[in-house]
Amino acid sequence: MGGVTGWRPAWTILGLEDKAGNRADWPTSRRFQLNGPVTGIASTPDTTYRLAPALVARLVGRTLVTLAATVSILTVIGILAGAGWVLAGAATLVGAVLVGAWAWYLARRAWAVRLTSRGYAVRALGGVGVTEASWSEVDEVLAASPGGTPCLVLRLRDGRTTRLPMPTLAADPDTFAHDVRRRVRDAFTPGAPERP
Repeated sequence: MGGVTGWRPAWTILGLEDKAGNRADWPTSRRFQLNGPVTGIASTPDTTYRLAPALVARLVGRTLVTLAATVSILTVIGILAGAGWVLAGAATLVGAVLVGAWAWYLARRAWAVRLTSRGYAVRALGGVGVTEASWSEVDEVLAASPGGTPCLVLRLRDGRTTRLPMPTLAADPDTFAHDVRRRVRDAFTPGAPERP
């Protein structure tokens, strides 16, 4: 007695089979799925380094000193103008709210350095030199200590530099330097496997 020819299971008729002809576990997901290519360039996630707490405290302290000087001046003006303490009181209230918002922004939202797969950007730090460049522009990464402050210096091909003082970053200096050097290396060796 011959078998039935042309017989197919119900899941194949309904289109619920995978490429190997096996029944799918679920109609919306296949049992076997091929991965994408794993030989391409591994992308490194962007890294953001925040301001060091000591720098945040220093910046907030400067703001408080400015507020105190402003309140003192307004107190004198209020007394001379006959307005009393109204000007100084209003300035104190508004200033306290603004200083609180400034401290929150510096501690929670502001960032000092952002490293991406394309390059780096520096914000909230003054006197660092070049604040933005691509990794292909970086010629050399050096450790230096001008004036006794440990810095990571990025020397660009056109002679310009970026000097990043390590105490201003809320990060381990060795981890930050390793991150920068790895990104520079990867920019010049495309297709190189990522190292942990």
